[in-house]
Order: sequence, then structure tokens, then C-alpha cells
Amino acid sequence: MVKLFIDFIQFLYTLAPLFMALSVLTLLAVLLSKSIKRHAAVYYTAFAIPFVIVAIPFIGRLFGIEMFNFGRIPLLGGIIRDYVHAGTLGFPLLIIIMYAGALNPKNPAVKKLLGIRKELSILSGFPILTHSLIRATGSFPDALRFFTDNEGYMAGARVTNALGAGITSFSFVLGILMLALFLPLWITSFDFVRRRMGSVKWKKLQQWSYVLYAMLFIHAAGIQAGAMLNPREGREAVRPAVEAVATVAESPARNRSGNPEPQVSTERSGRGDRNAAPPAAGSGNRAAEAGPEGRGGHPQSPGFADIHVSAQTKRCIHMASLLLIFGSYLYLRLRKARLKKQ
Repeated sequence: MVKLFIDFIQFLYTLAPLFMALSVLTLLAVLLSKSIKRHAAVYYTAFAIPFVIVAIPFIGRLFGIEMFNFGRIPLLGGIIRDYVHAGTLGFPLLIIIMYAGALNPKNPAVKKLLGIRKELSILSGFPILTHSLIRATGSFPDALRFFTDNEGYMAGARVTNALGAGITSFSFVLGILMLALFLPLWITSFDFVRRRMGSVKWKKLQQWSYVLYAMLFIHAAGIQAGAMLNPREGREAVRPAVEAVATVAESPARNRSGNPEPQVSTERSGRGDRNAAPPAAGSGNRAAEAGPEGRGGHPQSPGFADIHVSAQTKRCIHMASLLLIFGSYLYLRLRKARLKKQ
């Protein structure tokens, strides 16, 4: 029963990772709200460490300096991967901050989130910056080239749909504009900066957060829409500056359009390491030797992880998730503004 439940959770995470990450982080934020408020510096440090571990070697490679890749450490590599892909930490944290301002503040859970909204804003900055550092460097130059040198771009990319390639490229260019808007909003979340600005200037600047939310939706939805229209768009080669980080930070590996590249996996879930060492001589593959029967001669029942869903179906689910999340937020925010006005 426990295995079936874990299997089901893994299956849900494969289909709708944003919903799963959002649910888990919301629960943790509510349960740890007092701890986050009292020990904010500890949480800031914990979130900043993976960013520093990625940023220092990455910047060193840009200047031709090779450093040890901490992403090769198993557990740490998984954390870095989650930092690079904003959908695991950065994006869900921004959604929690966004919804905290749209829900009823009298609700006990919402009240706890509002109490740590500033801390969550600061925490979200570290995975967002890590994501921007890697993905922007690898995606922005070619995305911009679609508009500045379209003929050269089309000659060097696998494009099956020009509209899809244009939407994807626009979404990556928009990501840079988002970063330019996010940085001042994030920096002014720190208390010492906020005090120097004054409450009036600070509130005026924070109004731009609504523009950031709109850009965030367009950016995420555009990447999914572009991939749906043009699933084969992108280059096979990864830029040397991000290659070493991408091999450990992105699983499965993704091309420039954000589509997963095919991987050889030895696990049923399809998330195995294609570079994993073969089993030792004489040990064999117990699951393979057992055939349809598992250990003890009992037949293995199929689990949720055995259900395979096409990449196109997953993109449709991701798009539906974005529409539901941002659509419901817009409805709640407008309703709250209307009630406040009344």
C-alpha cells in the first residue's frame, strides 16, 4: 500500500510537477512559518549556498578557469538541478507570495503566509537567480538571434514550425526582461534597503510585482506553447559555458527550447542515470531474472510509474496547470479588489 502511494505521488509529479511542488512548499511554509520568521538568516544562508556553488564555477568557466563541479556530488547535484529548473522552488515560491496577497487574510493559513511574505520573497530570489544564470546564458543569445538574424537562425536550428520557434524565442527574451524587473523587487525586500527607501517609494516600486506576475505567466506559457507547436526546435549542441553545469543540473537533459532529450534509463520511472555503471559481474539483474514474478515468486502488479504519458500530453497538462493557477489568481485578486472598494 505504501509503495502504491509513493508510486502515485511520483506519477503525479511526472504529470504536474508545478502543482506538486506548490502543494509541498505551501504546506512547509505554513508549518514552518514561526521558524522562518525567527531564524530567517539561517534559511537565507541555506538557500544561498546552492546559488554560490553554481555561480562561482560558472563564472570561472566564462573566464577559462576550470573548477571542481560540486554538482557531481549525488545529493547536492539534485539540489542544484532543482535550483536550475525554477519550477521546483523559485516559481512555486513566487506563486505562494502572489496568492498570499489575493486570499482572505483572516484565514489562519493565509495569515501565516502573510507574516512571512517578505522572507519568502527573499528566499525565492536565490533559485530564481540560479535559474537565470544558467538558462539565460544558454538560451538568450540564440533566442535573440531569431529576431536579429532569422535566416541564420532557421538554417542552424531544427525548426518544424516557425510560429512555435518564434513563441519560444520570445519567451526566452522575455525572461531577461523579467530578471531586470525581478532584481529591484528582490533587493528592496531586504529590511535595510526598505528602510532607506521609505514606505512611499517602496510601495510604488512593489506595484510592479503585478507586471512581473503577468510576465511570469507569459514566459512559462510561451515556452510550453512553443514546444507544443514546434517540439523539435533547438540545437543539439550545448554552449560550452553551461555544458558542465547542465549535465548534472538538468535531468533529463533539455535542449534550448526546454524539451527533454531522450535518455536511456534502467528504471521503470524513466528517470535513471544514462551514465550509470552496469551491474557487477555475477550479480545480474534480479528484476530481469525474476521475469513477470517478483521476489518470493509473487507476481508483480503494475504501478502508476508504469504508465507512460507522451511528452505532448505532459505539455498540455503543464499548460492547463498554468491557466488554472494564474486564472484563479486573477479571479481572486479582482474579487478582493471589488470587495475592498465596496
